[in-house]
Amino acid sequence: MSTHPLVYILLLNYRGADDTLACLDSLQRLDYPHYRIIVVDNASPDDSVVRLKARLSAFPESFRLIEAPENGGFSYGNNLGIQAALAEAGEEEPGFVWLLNNDTTVAPDALTTLVEEAQKTGGIAGSLLLYPDGRYQQAGTRFHWWTGSTRGYAESAVSDGMRVETLSGASMLIPLQAFRVAGLLDESYFLYFEDGEASLRFARHGFPLTVCTRSRVYHKEGATTGRKSLMTQYYFHRNRLRLLFQFATGPQKISIGLYTAFRLLRSVVKSALSRNPERRISTRVEWLAVSDFWKGISGPCPHPLNQLVS
Repeated sequence: MSTHPLVYILLLNYRGADDTLACLDSLQRLDYPHYRIIVVDNASPDDSVVRLKARLSAFPESFRLIEAPENGGFSYGNNLGIQAALAEAGEEEPGFVWLLNNDTTVAPDALTTLVEEAQKTGGIAGSLLLYPDGRYQQAGTRFHWWTGSTRGYAESAVSDGMRVETLSGASMLIPLQAFRVAGLLDESYFLYFEDGEASLRFARHGFPLTVCTRSRVYHKEGATTGRKSLMTQYYFHRNRLRLLFQFATGPQKISIGLYTAFRLLRSVVKSALSRNPERRISTRVEWLAVSDFWKGISGPCPHPLNQLVS
């Protein structure tokens, strides 16, 4: 394998031109010599496309802008870029796609060290994600397969090259061959947990997932939807269950289902006794999300969640 295989750096933009342009500024300082940038605009209703086109001159031979015809969600937009990379590379050409959130900035050696890690394992490599002020954010996520809860890895437990259960799509270096073997991102998730689903699917096809702590990526987190927005809560509850039931065993599904029902009932009782309107709204959103999961509803949220506040 080439020491410096071609890497397609993929950024997805939706109403986030300021963040995307800041990310592009940091990419200009990369010390990796062989990459191309693909920015997909997910049908932003603002001036994002105009502003991004103005930056094409800064990357005359390595910048491609794809305008999505609709906002089909995280996986949909990224899949447009992945398909473009696969078409350009051909059926056998080695290389990587670096899924990178647009609300990140990267250290100059972030890509070089990621490629080194992925070449060493033959799998998927994730960065050490830090908050903009340098505090530890995460290095992956794992699941409790009997309750359905999620948890990260403690900073003290993270070491360079360690294997993890899932990686974050905020910075994930994926061999082109992984997409050829295991398929693209699952567009039915729309937002959240699509990176976890892809991680588990890639691992089942023989691509290990490891963290490269030498690759430092600074991530704002939740820049598009807001970390505690009603939309974030809805997709978190619905898609977490979707992922768990996709990969859990039969007994685990029963256990997760019972525990989910218990937690939801407890939340309903507590919110009924609470005078906090935000808590009641969050419980209502959780109820809608869990109900939609059991109904098999996927894709974009079908509910006008903002009306719950008014």
